[in-house]
Amino acid sequence: MNIYYLSLDAGTSGGKAVIIDEIGKIKGFSKIPWSQHYLIPEGLEPYGHEFNPDLFWNILVKCIQQALENASVEAREIKAISATSQRHGCVFLNKEGKEIYAGPNRDARGLEVDVEEYMTNEELFRITGHGAPFLFALPRLLWFKENEEEKYNMIKHLLTIDGWVNYRLTGKYTSDDTAAAETLLFDITARKWSDKIMEEFNFSHEILPELLQFGEVIGSINPEISQQLGFSSQIPVIMSAADTQASLIGCGAIHPNSMGVVAGSTMPLQFVVQKPLIDPDQNIWTGAFPLHRWVIESNAGSGGDIHHWFIESILSPLEVHNPWEKFEQLVLSEAPGSGGVFADLGPQIFSAQKMLLIPSGGGYQFTPIAYSFDNPINIGSFARALLENLSYAVRANYEQISDLTGVPSSEINLVGGLSRSKAFAQILSNVLNSEIRVLEPEGAALAGAIASMIGLGVYKDMEEACKFFREHIYFYPQEAENAEYESLYPRWKEIYQESRTEE
Repeated sequence: MNIYYLSLDAGTSGGKAVIIDEIGKIKGFSKIPWSQHYLIPEGLEPYGHEFNPDLFWNILVKCIQQALENASVEAREIKAISATSQRHGCVFLNKEGKEIYAGPNRDARGLEVDVEEYMTNEELFRITGHGAPFLFALPRLLWFKENEEEKYNMIKHLLTIDGWVNYRLTGKYTSDDTAAAETLLFDITARKWSDKIMEEFNFSHEILPELLQFGEVIGSINPEISQQLGFSSQIPVIMSAADTQASLIGCGAIHPNSMGVVAGSTMPLQFVVQKPLIDPDQNIWTGAFPLHRWVIESNAGSGGDIHHWFIESILSPLEVHNPWEKFEQLVLSEAPGSGGVFADLGPQIFSAQKMLLIPSGGGYQFTPIAYSFDNPINIGSFARALLENLSYAVRANYEQISDLTGVPSSEINLVGGLSRSKAFAQILSNVLNSEIRVLEPEGAALAGAIASMIGLGVYKDMEEACKFFREHIYFYPQEAENAEYESLYPRWKEIYQESRTEE
């Protein structure tokens, strides 16, 4: 019998199931969008969002069924299951385990509460390594406490979204350090739930899930789920990691001083460090990483979303054959600098202190803006400028991580859907003047398989497991193109700064 592993991903835009074999090769894949199913509660327009947990669970189940079918794999051949998810969403459950509230990462109802009535932002940042308090589980708990007291009093369990998926699979209330660190309830230095935060905000410690480690067995699958999907009744569910950290693991960026650029819907950058380092300016974040390591995180803003927008809004209406490949051709048809075109389509130089700064003329969603100082904008120059714009944003965020750590990266890894674009990988290499490594776009899914293999004893730890997967593809900087981008990058930064206004 063949051996396969199932990785689930409850992402921002949809649910995903990936079947991976014992050498790390993807055999089956399914993704079903669910972002159109997000609900905006009355009175919380436009920033409040929730999702229907039963609907989302059914989408994940359908993803599993489709992935198995696409892989021509029998459910009984799956040896372990793992899950990851968007990091800043959370689910509250009552004492019977029924969902009271399910909120995605885009739920910003925390804007309506004043966290500083309980603890200063400075102290919260010092304890948690995270800022912009309106994003996280803590202000959502506070919102229910202040606005829906009856529901708040019913809350007996708090889970991140991947923890909720694992709960649906096993009935266990669990999390890991990487996900717990994204709740604003976690002491990032001590790597445990913060007693001080729980006490200052008067939250019950009983709502917090048990912390497990990457590769640790959570439990056996729920008999009802195994029967529904045809899995073995003893199939184990294994703890993975939050999606960004999982993506780093899946591309091999696990050692100190490794950098991962996760080019998914957005583009977080994480730099692995051996000791926690808190930004004294409270601009960039400190997160947890397996192997008792940490990550310093910045974020370049919209990435894959912008790429997808160009394909769907510009190329697809033109009915071009294979628009994704056509995009690559358009990019390569233009010289570096895109004929003087700069495309400002949702990038950011991340700052937790300035998260409400948006491009002038923009709104809650990104607004495409293109500037040309030399020649008329054509479709090719626009396409190349889009990737150059994203690369400039990556460089700016890379630089602020380096400024904080004082250490250059030993390697830069590109992962996520946009890493499929060879044009983007090459432009990024030229803009950064650095070698770029690409392994597997579905890095988070591969990390889930690695966790499963560790949990089953196939490998003793993550470092051993990461040695057994295929070689990276490398992109190297080209001297002439790098020189061109060195001259253009300062101008991009000027345009970026001039276009940002406080809203």
